[in-house]
Order: sequence, then C-alpha cells, then structure tokens
Amino acid sequence: MRRSLVEFALSVGLGVVLGMTSASAQNFAGSESCKACHQQIFEQYEQSGHPYKIQAVQGGPPEYPSGTSPGVPHPPLDEGWKSISYVIGGFAWKARFLDKQGYILTGENRQYNLPNASLGTEAHWTAYDGGEASRKPYDCGACHTTGWMASGEQGPHQDGLPGIHGTWSEPGVTCEACHGASAAHLASPSEVKPTTEENCGSCHARGDPGQIDAKDGLIRHHEQYEDLLASPHKTLACGTCHDPHKSTVYQAGGYLGDEQTCKGCHQNVEIKLAAKKDAGCQACHMPHAVKTAVSKTVSYVDGDVPKGDLRTHIHRISTDLDWKMFTDDGQFVRKDEEGKAYITLDYACLSCHVDKDRKWAQAYAEKVH
Repeated sequence: MRRSLVEFALSVGLGVVLGMTSASAQNFAGSESCKACHQQIFEQYEQSGHPYKIQAVQGGPPEYPSGTSPGVPHPPLDEGWKSISYVIGGFAWKARFLDKQGYILTGENRQYNLPNASLGTEAHWTAYDGGEASRKPYDCGACHTTGWMASGEQGPHQDGLPGIHGTWSEPGVTCEACHGASAAHLASPSEVKPTTEENCGSCHARGDPGQIDAKDGLIRHHEQYEDLLASPHKTLACGTCHDPHKSTVYQAGGYLGDEQTCKGCHQNVEIKLAAKKDAGCQACHMPHAVKTAVSKTVSYVDGDVPKGDLRTHIHRISTDLDWKMFTDDGQFVRKDEEGKAYITLDYACLSCHVDKDRKWAQAYAEKVH
C-alpha cells in the first residue's frame, strides 16, 4: 500500500540517512541489468531526465536522447571539454560543470541555460553561485546519483577526484536509486522483489518539508514535495498524477493528463465560463510560479508578476486581494494557521490576462466554476 506524502514526510530524513550509511553493504546490479526483463519501462525511463542528472565527459559534449534536450554545445567559455570531468543536468533546463578535479565551477558564465519556449528565452550563459570565479565541492550525489555514499573532504572520492565528496555506484538517478540495490533480485527474481514504494520526496524537496522555499517572488526548484504537503492533495501519492518512468517535458507522457487525474476526482466541478471550457486545469491551478533556470517579469494593468519555468503543485487559489503569496522577507511561501498555501490571482490569472487588473481577476476567478 502506498504511503501518503504526510506519512512519508516523517520518514524521509531518516530514510536518506540510512540509505547513505548502508549503501556500501548493498549490492547494486546496475541499470543495464534491468533492461532484459523491463525493456519497455527501461526505454521510457531513458527518455526522461533522471539518468542525466550527472554525466561523465569523454572529451566532448554529453549526449541526450533524440527528441529531448538540444544539449550543451560547449563548456564554460574559458574552458574546453578536456578540462571538464562531469556535466550536471543539461536536460530541459540548465547545466553546470565539474572541473578535472571534480569541483563545481562557479562565477560568471558558469551555468548554461537551455532555450525555453514557454518564456521565449534563448539558450544563454549566466552566473552560478555568485559572480566571482571559483569552485566548490560536489556533494549533491544523494539526488544526482545512484548508491551515493557521502564521504566529505577526507574521501574516498569518486574516480579519485578530490572535489567529489562521496562515491556512487552509477551516475544519474537510475533504476536502483528508486527501487533499491537489486543484485539479489537479479539472482532470485521470484523470491526477492525490489521496492516499489514511492520515494520522490527524498529528492523533490529542499530542507524543512514544512516550509516552501522562495526567492525573488518565485518558488525555488526541488519544492514539489513541500508544495503538495501545503496543498489539498497532501494525502495523494505522486503516482496519482505522474508516471515516474516518463518525463513531464518533451511530450513524453509523464503527466497522466487531466482526464485521468483532476477530472477523475473532481467529477462535479463544472467550468461555467465558455472562454475557459477547453482550458487545462493546470493553466490556472499550476501556474509557472517556480524557477529552476530562467524567469521573466510579466506586467499587467495594476502591477507585475514574475513567471518561472516550472509549475507549482500548490493548486489552491485564493481570491482574497489582501492575501500575500510569500512571506514579507520573500524567503518562503506564506501559509495560514492550518498550514495551507495559496496561489494568488496575479500568478493564477494575470500572468496571462495582462490587459486586466486584480479586481477583474477576483471577479473572473469566482465565476470560472
């Protein structure tokens, strides 16, 4: 039986710690070993972003599946591929780079942002972790790799690179990152079964699961789990709306669609406005209020609102003109006394209806259903 996200919140911290300390005692078979029996699922997963969270560089640009990411044409401007050991990401949104000693390059023009059609932005370089050229240790393997064992500065280090503060069994989020070390299952498929329990929240989260981190008027990336805990869907499993083996971008079917998700539960919700009859539920209830790489500012009649490159999972819309979506310091999404978060009308309505104002949005939103 699937656990709810609320139940998972109580165990996720302990689970990550246990996973780090016991990984060396587990036997990983490698994702290629899964392919023989699970070929269709394996092929779907290979088209997603998970296995490309970090890739080794072999003297040239990293490769991505046909029909997905356009890739990274060259490393940071003052570097060549021979000076890069790994590329972080590069699928759909952005890429960062590890030098030959395994340190993450920081400073101006150290992050490559891919083109974004929904925001109308072209591929470009931007600063990462401040403007001063430097580097920092790579300790992100818990969510970028499979079988990560954190080690710190003293090592051991993956590939003997001192900048990588840990080791892994495979780069990228591969089958065993979610289903557990599977050498025993490979040896005895009928007797030993890999776990199918959801573990999305261990990576799609940032810090305290009770807070939704924000910056510059947008939710920070990796907050989907915290979004859900503050939403009306906090008891739902991620698999209710997503196929975890498929990408949600590049039209790969990772989102199951309104008919199988929203409308399956909200059968009695009627869209009363003809202009919204064919609109997808996520257009209003999941606006682009999250930023992972790029954003832009959208101006409407009586204000402006930032628009990010990811959708929020808060879902609940407030029509209260006095409600502020973010805390006064801008570091978190605001919640009420019951722990509920709300999308405000500027994000839900006025990021599209730029020729209208907030009072119009209030009246319009209350008439939609």
